[in-house]
Amino acid sequence: MSAASRLWHRAPLWRFALFGLIFFSAVTVLYPAQWLLHAFPPFARLTHKVDHMLGRDVPPAAGTPGETASGETGEATPPAGPGDTNAPAGTGMAAAPPIDSELQDILPFAGRQLPLPAGVWHPVVTTQDGPHGELTSNVLVRTDRGVVTGVIIARATTASVPPDGVGEIEAPCHDDRDYMRRVLPSASHSTQCVATYSTITVSDNVSGSATINWAFKRLHVLGFPMPPVLVSALWSHIVQAPDNGINFQTVEIALSPADPGTAKLSTSLDDWSKQGTGRSPFTSHFVSAVNEWISGWAPTLLQGYDGALKPVSGPRPGSADPAWHG
Repeated sequence: MSAASRLWHRAPLWRFALFGLIFFSAVTVLYPAQWLLHAFPPFARLTHKVDHMLGRDVPPAAGTPGETASGETGEATPPAGPGDTNAPAGTGMAAAPPIDSELQDILPFAGRQLPLPAGVWHPVVTTQDGPHGELTSNVLVRTDRGVVTGVIIARATTASVPPDGVGEIEAPCHDDRDYMRRVLPSASHSTQCVATYSTITVSDNVSGSATINWAFKRLHVLGFPMPPVLVSALWSHIVQAPDNGINFQTVEIALSPADPGTAKLSTSLDDWSKQGTGRSPFTSHFVSAVNEWISGWAPTLLQGYDGALKPVSGPRPGSADPAWHG
């Protein structure tokens, strides 16, 4: 009889401890403590994979009691936010794809092309809404050493919608709180603008859109650290349709000003208000870099809207945003 066999027969407490280790390890994976998810991000990704296999990886969005948490997709009625034009009183579909999926260069989106900034992006939330499912949105995240460096929130129509919501779609480009806002040259019967502003992530309501709040909540639940403020760059494009409706696409890219591989800011939160940027050379430099980058990236976004982009093997020219550290 081997030493292991003798130990097995003669040490009942050891057997109990071994069975207990297996049982409580399984319980920890199935029902992890939030502090453990935040302290050890790789464990959060493991528990997400397990939840996804069990079909229970979709947290309910705040304020949307109709949304299900029992599977990947569910029905919800998110409140209208920028780009949620004429959100119906009916229901929309929301899904939480596997967050370990990797996306680069070009993402097919709403029948068009969405060029992605440099790096590897992961899907967080997708939604489809409207009377005929003509409103779609995608939220993506990019990380560096497990820390969020960028979040993309893209919204678009797959068919024309009534023009009543044009003002709401364009509102971010006319907000006095913006760091920068600019109307860009565009073809006839279309408008195009860019804007930059701060996005506070420590609030439960990051946005007026339930989709965005759900996305940020999911990132927190999965244990992805992020700085308390992101600098958002918005591109908005609206085209008049032949039926007198509109087609549109908005792309908001929220970028981390934190030190590489961390969620810590080198400046105070107050320095990221429009008035505070003049007090901090770092804040002023980062905001200026984002302003310059989104102005240069806008033509590529427009090419993607028109379906004119060709895949590239390396980083696309102009894709390296100020939060990308290589």
